[in-house]
Amino acid sequence: MHGRPKKADKPGKEAASAAKVVKLRSFQSQFMSNHHHKIYTKEAIDLSTKLLEINPEAYTAWNYRQLAVEDTLSREESNPHLVKSILDEELKVVESTLRQNFKSYGAWHHRKWVLSKGHSSVGNELRLLDKFQSLYSRNFHAWNYLRFVVELINRSEQDELKYLR
Repeated sequence: MHGRPKKADKPGKEAASAAKVVKLRSFQSQFMSNHHHKIYTKEAIDLSTKLLEINPEAYTAWNYRQLAVEDTLSREESNPHLVKSILDEELKVVESTLRQNFKSYGAWHHRKWVLSKGHSSVGNELRLLDKFQSLYSRNFHAWNYLRFVVELINRSEQDELKYLR
């Protein structure tokens, strides 16, 4: 963080960090194999979730999730309940990763992509934005996402000013 002195690492943090790296490399290896072979099973998608929980900046994992969701939706488009369930799960994954790193470009972009599919309630999105903006009001990612949501609902400029105040 800007202007804050670096704190000394706690004892044992180095060992925990090394274990995290080993786990991350294992996930990445399995994940890349799934990605290259276009494997979109539930287990493969769950693996990408685990990878993103460790590293929300794994852009390839976000791209893979889009491909996997598109593949699943193309097979299940006649079942609106399942489509809603799949997109709800994507929103949960994004929210979980944003809780770890609310400045993740990939996570915010993926959330926009899910919403562009015509899914989610605007009220839910505005509540989420309130949470993230209260944690760090200068988060330009959240402000940019707010602009995206406002465009989706065609809110007037005056209504938006009322909301912001």
